[in-house]
Amino acid sequence: MYWIRAAVKRSQISQSRVIQVPQRLHETHKRVLKVQKELKGELGRPPTSEELALASDLSQLQLGRCLKAMAQQCFSLDATLKNRLKPGTGGDRKDTMYDIVSGKFEDDQYRRTQQRLMKDSLISSIRSVLSPHEVDLLLLRYGLMDERTLPHGFAGPLTIAEVSRLVGLKPDKVRRMINLMG
Repeated sequence: MYWIRAAVKRSQISQSRVIQVPQRLHETHKRVLKVQKELKGELGRPPTSEELALASDLSQLQLGRCLKAMAQQCFSLDATLKNRLKPGTGGDRKDTMYDIVSGKFEDDQYRRTQQRLMKDSLISSIRSVLSPHEVDLLLLRYGLMDERTLPHGFAGPLTIAEVSRLVGLKPDKVRRMINLMG
């Protein structure tokens, strides 16, 4: 008859949680909670993890794993979240867990950040190899220079003629310098 009791208990454990936990871990957790309650009554304070592990005949590692496994919680992907730290939301835009997990709403921001980091990495690599004058030529020619530092009326990648006007060299000289670097 013990097997009927065990089957009923196993069924209750498997249906009580969304995240499946082995039966022995569930029983260990029940034992730990019972010991924790007893120790709290005896000591008049919550027991430390060392005291709890010693009283439950577990190592601290086993106790930590047990408590961590039983503390897992589930969240619905459709649950709405308010992000008050996110600028520009104004409190009227509500994101869901699905939006965060899939990264839908921040793809553009992520892409811009990634491009900026790649650009900064490229520029620092170029600066370590080339002279400052050569770096400026490449940045101007290929549009890597910050547009705020460009003279008024210039934007993006510049032509060889525009670069030569800005640096005061002949276009042929600028072209040869860029070809030597490339």
